[in-house]
Amino acid sequence: MDQNWNNGANGGSMPAPNMGMDPNAVPNNGMNMNQQPMGDPSQQGAMPQMQQPGMQAPNMNMGGSAPVVNQPGVVAPPAPVATKNNGSLVETIILVIVCLVAAAAIVVAVMFYMKFKDLEENYTTELDSKVATAVAEEQENSAKKIEEEKKKPNLEFRGPEDYGSVSFQYPRTWSVYIDKDASDNGDFYAYFNPVSVPPTGNQNSRYALRFVIYNRQYDEVVKKLVTNVNNGKLKSQVFKANNGQISGTRFEGELESKVIGTLVAFKVNDKTAVLRTDSNVLMDDYEQILTTLRRNSN
Repeated sequence: MDQNWNNGANGGSMPAPNMGMDPNAVPNNGMNMNQQPMGDPSQQGAMPQMQQPGMQAPNMNMGGSAPVVNQPGVVAPPAPVATKNNGSLVETIILVIVCLVAAAAIVVAVMFYMKFKDLEENYTTELDSKVATAVAEEQENSAKKIEEEKKKPNLEFRGPEDYGSVSFQYPRTWSVYIDKDASDNGDFYAYFNPVSVPPTGNQNSRYALRFVIYNRQYDEVVKKLVTNVNNGKLKSQVFKANNGQISGTRFEGELESKVIGTLVAFKVNDKTAVLRTDSNVLMDDYEQILTTLRRNSN
């Protein structure tokens, strides 16, 4: 073999290989990584295998402390990803909205429940009131029916024959008091009232019925009443009874000072008869009495 073989290309500094070695040996210029380093044979077995089939040998660059991440076959760790604050802000806003909606739903539910309870209580109160009213009305109607039955059969009152024999029927539960009769040649007074008759001498006494026959002409008796019609204190209309045999005038309103009632006035021969109630409390009885009013022939 040529003694001048030189890796320095005839100008290099590396010495020629030892020709006493294996002639088939390949010169080592530091680039062949498959040749094992020379050393203690006992330590060669402990050294790690530097290259496995299918794997690239690691970069043995000892010049720096950081690994070369671009070296082929070396997997670099992923770069850290910065946390985005926008996601946390959106999540916070959504959480606040959800809380507000839930709170609003709770408030609405509470208000609805309170409204429902109010309506229920009002309905119950109104129902109880209607039931109580219906019961009271039924009791009142029953009491009226009982009172009406007690009034039957009605009693007949007949005036003096010299005063026209006027008659009518009144409830048998009423009492009657005759203050003055025809024997005095004056006016005739009869007072009717349930149970008992108030004193006739008291101007404040009120009666369910007064029957008076004045020993005066009709125009003279109704003169003051007609005046009260003209000034608006009374209302008047034509009155007829007993199939037209009794004819006169009906007056309603302020009959006297502090007396609001109704009366009918009609002629009886040369006299004037008046049938009057001092209040509107017993108007049903008064109207019924008018339907029984008769003038009897002598």
